[in-house]
Amino acid sequence: MAELFRVAVPLMISAGSQSLMNAADRMVLAGCSQEALAAVTPASMLHWTCVCIPLGTVLYANTFISQYEGAGRKDRMMTSLWQAIWIAIAAGILLLSLLPLTRQLLELSGHPPKVAELEAQYFNTLAAGNPILLVVTAMTCFFNGRRKTSVVMIITMGAVVFNFVVDYLLVYGVGPFPELGIRGAALATVLARCCEVVIYGILIWREAKRLDLPLLSECRIDRELLWKYFRFGIPSGLHYFVDYSGFTVFLMLVGTLSSEALAATNLAFSVNGLIFVPLLGFGTAIQTLVGHHMGARRIDWARQTTRSATLLGILWTGGTGLLLIVLPQLILRPFAMFADEAQQESLQSLSEMASTLLYFVAVYSIFDALAVVYSSALRGAGDTMYPMVITLASTWLVMVLPAAIVVHGDAPSLMKLWFASSASIIFTGSCMLVRYLLGRWTKIELVKDEPVVL
Repeated sequence: MAELFRVAVPLMISAGSQSLMNAADRMVLAGCSQEALAAVTPASMLHWTCVCIPLGTVLYANTFISQYEGAGRKDRMMTSLWQAIWIAIAAGILLLSLLPLTRQLLELSGHPPKVAELEAQYFNTLAAGNPILLVVTAMTCFFNGRRKTSVVMIITMGAVVFNFVVDYLLVYGVGPFPELGIRGAALATVLARCCEVVIYGILIWREAKRLDLPLLSECRIDRELLWKYFRFGIPSGLHYFVDYSGFTVFLMLVGTLSSEALAATNLAFSVNGLIFVPLLGFGTAIQTLVGHHMGARRIDWARQTTRSATLLGILWTGGTGLLLIVLPQLILRPFAMFADEAQQESLQSLSEMASTLLYFVAVYSIFDALAVVYSSALRGAGDTMYPMVITLASTWLVMVLPAAIVVHGDAPSLMKLWFASSASIIFTGSCMLVRYLLGRWTKIELVKDEPVVL
């Protein structure tokens, strides 16, 4: 439990900070217009849908670095870092080819033309920074995989502060800065990540010199290790893809009801992100620790880590869920921070609708915790295919398909769509628990061909 706290808490704060970075865009843009608020979440979800396969593949460097560290192989640990960086650069450049297709894709959503245009502006600006985002992700694995998570926490928190300040300056054109609206919010995020790359590069260089790590000598492309990234990392990336793509389609379906329904859903998902995104950091810690213990051949420690994580995950989501039920209006109040008097009235009606949606969030968050804890433990051990298949079935067959039927039925309603979303999360959490209990993950040896150096 002490080890889990030491590694997980900085990662939860880091992930929570990333969620705050996303929420900051919504808070600042809520003062622009209802169309900007409606556009930001679908565009953000579409961006993450496009980037999550390479992102998940790069993130699997956490598992390789942690397992090689557990096995005492510093050379292979550094080789793993470099393979993640090369994948990040190649994938980031490849993703730039999506930019000319954005407006055509978003026009298919059926959203109002003004909302679709704002979605395209936000998406294109974020997408231009994809190479930077992926390289930053690879660099964080050098510290997270070695359980030096406080370094990532400090850098991420600094990036959040930078993003929030630049958000306000660029969205509203304060002082000498141009008024860029929703495009300025995305540009602030990209600039924050550029700062992160520079800082991580300096710290990795200093750490390599201090610990005599073979940084430059291991920068070559290693075909055997790249194959392992594709074998284990791509299913991990597909796991994120089927999840994000499903929720993106779900948001598009919500948008066909009305702009008000979409904006209220965006507010509820923004609050949900403040609960769920720290769980992603928690999941990274679980994946890292389970990977480290599996590399050291200590399956009993991996089990204990997972048991402790289950307890903490339930406590976190149960406590925050209680707050959502008791104080929904208070929790939503910050989103009206930058709204003028006329927009305050519009946001009040949206807030009442979003308050009802937060009851759904409070219920399914506990199953979200189960899904994150057990899927992270499975991926840390190398079992990446099952979480991807279950997420695919749950997201598309339990959520998207029923939601599409509801939207095209005789009496579509926002509540029916949210029932489908909640059922999907409950199903996913339950299936991940069953897979973990079956114990197949204990027989996977990700670094079995590597000699152990003690």
